[in-house]
Amino acid sequence: MKKIKTILLIAFLIANTTLSYSQIYFGGRAGINMSFLSVQPELAKYNTVSELVPKLNVGIAAVGYFEIGPYFAIQPELIYNRKGLKSKIDMRMDGDTILRGDWNYSFDYFEVPLMFKLSLNSQGFDPFIEFGGYYGYMFHAKYEAEAYYNDEEILRENYTANFEPNAYGESLNRNEYGFKIGIGGTLKLSKGVAFFSIRYSQGLTDIMNYQTMPDNYKKNFNRVFQLTLGYALEVRTNTKNKIYYY
Repeated sequence: MKKIKTILLIAFLIANTTLSYSQIYFGGRAGINMSFLSVQPELAKYNTVSELVPKLNVGIAAVGYFEIGPYFAIQPELIYNRKGLKSKIDMRMDGDTILRGDWNYSFDYFEVPLMFKLSLNSQGFDPFIEFGGYYGYMFHAKYEAEAYYNDEEILRENYTANFEPNAYGESLNRNEYGFKIGIGGTLKLSKGVAFFSIRYSQGLTDIMNYQTMPDNYKKNFNRVFQLTLGYALEVRTNTKNKIYYY
């Protein structure tokens, strides 16, 4: 019990000191995701029929921004991200398409990352790099597919995934842990800052759950490239030994 109280006291003192010497912003951002899903190498190597292509999705976020020094800031976020995979088939014979189709997997996540930012502390436009970890919760998943043979429809499916194990003992994993890294820049405005960032997000948790693990199974991870634009309003100005520009 004494150890828990000591840890809580230290955490409170750190948080209080951080807030006391922070310049604080709150805002939001939105952007475009280009998502991939890593697949088992042997499937990608021998699959000459379908082609895995990037899937364009959207992402929006609420952002808190705490500047605690001339070059360092902490940025907690709450993000809605859509991830997934897109696969296309286009089989041709004598120049004519005989089989074509699309398979789409969409995974909707709420993510809670904690990002750390290092900037140059330059006036006007200020470049930065950012890195951090995140927890994600998949709350919705959808599968869509259509295929045509000689322009005749042979497949059309559209359903919401069930997170309960199916007859084969497999299900989607709701929980995801991973990391994010990126670069970007901020621009000081009269009442806040505008910013942009280019990020790469790598999931470290398999998107599938199995009651009995298949033989020679290799895990599958979400991967996302993201371009976002945002704005944050200044809600508190540091008045204690402020030596940085914002």
